[in-house]
Formats: sequence, structure tokens, C-alpha cells
Amino acid sequence: MAATPQDIITAKLFFNAAFPVMKVVLEDDPAMKAKFQDVKAVVQIGAKNPGGNGGEEFLACHLVFNKGEFQVILGPAEKPDIVLSFPTVAKMNTMFRGGAALPAIKGFGKLGLLLKVFSLLMSLMIMMPGSRPKDPVKRRLKVKMSLYMVSRALSVYNKLGNPEMAEWCKRQPDRIYQFVVDKPGSSEPEIACYLRVKAGKSKSGHGVYARRRPFVLFHFFNVDGALKVLLKDVGFVQGVEEGCVEVVGSPEYAMNLNDFMAILQGMLT
Repeated sequence: MAATPQDIITAKLFFNAAFPVMKVVLEDDPAMKAKFQDVKAVVQIGAKNPGGNGGEEFLACHLVFNKGEFQVILGPAEKPDIVLSFPTVAKMNTMFRGGAALPAIKGFGKLGLLLKVFSLLMSLMIMMPGSRPKDPVKRRLKVKMSLYMVSRALSVYNKLGNPEMAEWCKRQPDRIYQFVVDKPGSSEPEIACYLRVKAGKSKSGHGVYARRRPFVLFHFFNVDGALKVLLKDVGFVQGVEEGCVEVVGSPEYAMNLNDFMAILQGMLT
């Protein structure tokens, strides 16, 4: 059975928005960084889509590891060291969300690499709603990964042609939606990322956008406050009242963006 349009969009969001966030784990988690510091390999992940594009489509991306460097490239790889293949796009999405689905595997001869790759893929589960880490380092990692993913996913959602998102982006001149998490005792933020929207186009990035003041600023006062909002322990209104977050800028557009974020989080978690 061919994948539904929703299945395809979800898979592309994983490839384009969630998988690149693995770079945060490789840079910020000392144990994971050590595992991959000498790895040079290509790992392909994909699923068959019977009936897709009039035939049997193979929806895939590949992860490129190069001794500390990491890249996600869309499409199949020429000579992957390991291949993880799913019979359907829906089953692939199920595994990415932490459900019961396993791929066919080529490359069992490289068991050490395979185990490392699975541990890296499983590290994405920290972004799932049920993950509530108590360790401060893991809590920071969850917030950073979640904000990086959702800011990137917003831009990808527009580029994939979602009608509502595309229309919303089209009617904006040049605006910055900035996310900032404060670092106690420092003028520099603990975590920062942004979405830029300009006349239908969109781009996400890390850090504070310096060339333009934000049209909407989502300002979290600390990691714990950001977690409360991301885990939906408090809504934005309650979060403002409790001192977790302040939203500076257009209330209407802030709510629009929050609605899109909720849709994307529902698709990816």
C-alpha cells in the first residue's frame, strides 16, 4: 500500500528536521562524542513506498560520519556501510517515534558501528513527550534539541508546501521569530535559535539573529521553565504567569506559530 501524503511529509520532516539534531548529541554529549570521534562511515535509512510516483519509490536519507563531522544527506547513498530498510514509510515513522517497528539490516558484519548508530538514533527519544530527564545536563540537552528541531521543522513544513503554513509565510515581509533560553549569571543565552520568514520563504538557524530585531521573541528564563512549556505542564499563558516564559511581539502571530509548532510536535512525537 502506498504511503499517505501525511506519511511522506512526516518522513521528510524526520529526515530534514529531526535527524540533523543528532549533531547536537554528537557535540554536547561527551559519551556519544567519544563513540563517534574516530568513525568514518555512511549509514542509509529508508523505506519502500509501493505505488509511490507511479512505481516503487524508495524514500531515504543517509548519515555521513567523518571523524567528528556529521551530515544528513537526502536520497540513497552510493556505497553505504550499513543500510536500515523498512517495508513501509508508516513503519519507519513508527520507529522514529519510539514505537514497535524494526528495519531490515544490511551490515551486520560491522556490529560495532551498528550498535553505535542505534544508540545515536535512540538518543532522539529524549525529545519525546514521555521523556522527563532529572539530570541537569540531560534536561538542557532535551530543551536544546527540541527547540532546534521545531524551529527547523517549521521552515521545512513551509518548504514542503503545507497550504496553511505557506500562506502564513507568504503574507509576511521579513520577520524573525526568535527562541532564547537564558543562562543564569550570563548575558549570553544558554540556548538560542530562530526562524526567518520573508515573502513566502523561510530559513531556520542557531543562535541570536543579529541583523534584525525579532518580530516575536519567545524568551524562556531558564531551562526548567522551558521544559515546563515544552512538556505542556503549563500552557503559554500560565507559563507567563509563573515566570517560565515571556512572549514579546505580536500576540496574533505568536499564537499562529505556536499552533504550527503543536501540529509538528504531534507529527514527530
